[in-house]
Order: sequence, then C-alpha cells, then structure tokens
Amino acid sequence: MIRFGVSTLTKARLGTSLTLSLDTGPQTLGELEVGFLHGTLQATRVQGGVLIQGSVDTQLELDCVRCLNTYAMPVTIDVEETFRLPEVTPTPDQPYAMSSDGSIDLTPLLRELTWLAIPLKPVCRPDCNGLCPQCGTNLNYEACQCQDKTIDPRWALLQDLL
Repeated sequence: MIRFGVSTLTKARLGTSLTLSLDTGPQTLGELEVGFLHGTLQATRVQGGVLIQGSVDTQLELDCVRCLNTYAMPVTIDVEETFRLPEVTPTPDQPYAMSSDGSIDLTPLLRELTWLAIPLKPVCRPDCNGLCPQCGTNLNYEACQCQDKTIDPRWALLQDLL
C-alpha cells in the first residue's frame, strides 16, 4: 500500500502544497507486480480536495507477443488526479478520496495508470523476429530449417505455369 499523510492540507489555504517523494522497491499494485516506484509528486490544496501531480518511473515484466520471451519494460506514469475530501460527495470526475485520517492511498490510482501504460501488443524490441509458425524456433537466436515454399493448394496449378 502506498500511503501518504496529507492531513495538513485539509485545513490549509487553497494553493498550499507539499512535496511527496516515492522511492520503493518491488511492489504489488493489485494484480500487477512492478520492480520499483521512483518519483516526486506535488500535493496541492484545491477546492474540494487535494490535487496530486507529478511522474513516477517503474518497470514491468511483460511477455513479448512475437517471441513469448519475458522482458523488462520501463514505464513513466504521469499522475494528475484530485483526491476529494472525505466529506465531499463522490462524483465520476473524482473517484478517489482522502481517508478520514487525512491520508491518501495512491495504490489504486497507480494501478490504473500502470495498466493504461501497457501497450496492447508488448514487443521486447522493435525488430523482434518472433517464432517460426511451423516449428516454433525463436528466430531472434537461430534460423529454422523449415521449408518456406508451402503453397496454398488452391494456387498449386499456377505453379506449373512458372
């Protein structure tokens, strides 16, 4: 759980801010495992809550969709979210709230933003050659011995014309 105490901001003037440093080792963000979380966030008192802004660097272990190898992907998460005060009614624009003791839990927000940072088709490197569709050889490390001249039987008669 990534929790910060910002109770001093609940009674502060609008515009008052605090700097929050985030420097942790391996963390679990719900079902996501990250290698680390490093960053600096600014907590600013705004109307009805506390605005959290900044960026967080992390690293994810993902599986490449081409070669199926696991690789480490660095991710920078840009954070800009308002945490409403405990007595403020929730709205779709402000789903996150401070707890009654004046602390905020960044875990759900960071989990959501990390999921959004993962590409739909993660690739270990842009020039990944993937796997041979016939024998399964990883083409990044070795060439396969498969015959590349498989011809669709519907076009086989045209082969005689060549």
